[in-house]
Amino acid sequence: MIIGLTGACCSGKDTVAEYISKKHGYKHYSLSDILRKIMKEKGIELTRENLAAFGTELREENGNGILAKKTLEKIDLNGRFCITSIRHTGEAEKLRERKDFILVNITAPQNIRFERMRNRKRAGDPQTFEKFTELEEKESQTEGHGQQLKKTADMADISFINYSNDMASLEIKVEKLLKDIENK
Repeated sequence: MIIGLTGACCSGKDTVAEYISKKHGYKHYSLSDILRKIMKEKGIELTRENLAAFGTELREENGNGILAKKTLEKIDLNGRFCITSIRHTGEAEKLRERKDFILVNITAPQNIRFERMRNRKRAGDPQTFEKFTELEEKESQTEGHGQQLKKTADMADISFINYSNDMASLEIKVEKLLKDIENK
């Protein structure tokens, strides 16, 4: 079983994946972590803008499903996995080649996501709400090899709204999500 998580910045993809991993034994992979690793090796500064630009370049050179392909090469056919940061339709399509793949779009209101981003204090994140919304608009609407968050979200089998800022309420909602996935 592979649960794929897509969604906008700070919607809670990694938090949900970490819970599923710890509580239910799924192995967590992030497509963005693959980009970060390659960028570090090349000495490229880890900003959101650079991640998006480098991801676009990597997809141009190797095909739109390259990050998903690299991840699938790492996993066991019989395991349970949670894959986050699916930002392009080509990545979702590559993962859909597996019959046991289900795509979940995680959403949260923009103001909540901006606060989460500020609280995580990751280097390279926008520091103003205006920059945050500007970057988000750019990430969700690109064509070709760039990020296609909106189109990828539209491919989701399930939509999950994450208003939660406390783990107890999020855990209850994730347990319901897992039951919904099992019933698909």
